[in-house]
Amino acid sequence: MSFFTKVLVVLMSLFSIFLCGAVVTYVGSVNNYRAMFDEQKSLNDSLVAENTSLQRRFNEKTALMKELEVKLNDRIQLLEDEKSKLDVELKNARRLSLDYQGRVNSWAGVLTSFEKTIANLEQSLNLTQEQLSNAHADNIRDRKELNEITASLYEKIVQMQALEADRRRLLEAKLDLEEQINQLLGPEGEGVVIEPVTPEHDVARPSSVTVVGADLKGLITEVGKSLVSISLGSDDGVKKDMVFHVFRGDEFICRIVITNVDASKAAGVLELVQDSPRVGDFVTTRL
Repeated sequence: MSFFTKVLVVLMSLFSIFLCGAVVTYVGSVNNYRAMFDEQKSLNDSLVAENTSLQRRFNEKTALMKELEVKLNDRIQLLEDEKSKLDVELKNARRLSLDYQGRVNSWAGVLTSFEKTIANLEQSLNLTQEQLSNAHADNIRDRKELNEITASLYEKIVQMQALEADRRRLLEAKLDLEEQINQLLGPEGEGVVIEPVTPEHDVARPSSVTVVGADLKGLITEVGKSLVSISLGSDDGVKKDMVFHVFRGDEFICRIVITNVDASKAAGVLELVQDSPRVGDFVTTRL
């Protein structure tokens, strides 16, 4: 037998051994592959079912996502519109802010001017108050002087009235004496010179004797809320319900109807009031 034949026999033997091992191995593993195939088929069916379920859920989620996308797009559009409006409002707000800032600056200047004006007014007010205090003091002093002058004038008027009453008495006494002398002398007394004799009399009082029907004159001494007092009383012939006319210079003021009478003064109510009476106004019983 040749060398190549021996080699070929050896190779064929080895191939046969290898083939037998492969066949044995195949036959031994055929059952395992079937089980694995069944297992993989079952797994594949499960995966297909799960894939179908996942596909369905994916489609649902996709539809929901599209719906949400539409809603979000609408929301985004709405927000963009609101953003545009807010941008416009922001621009307007900034413009108004600049305008208000200008106004604030303007008002700040006005406020500064007002503060200066208020300071000047306060200074003027203090000066006016000082002048008012001085004027009030002068008014009090002038009122005091006026009261003193009024009292002095009242005293002078009373003295004049006393002198007038004294003059009337003396004139009446003179007339009575002349009439008595003429009656005593008769026609034979012509040419006889009679020396005048001044009759003695008491110290003059303010109209202590009043001639009936004489014009009573006086002054207002006090002005109350409802009554006005005058400088004449019962000693001067004043009686209740007597009417006095009040004058200030040549101006008629009112009438006084006497309701209360004392010895040296009287009081009454006002009638025909043209103006408010004052202390020192002239009163008389005749117009």
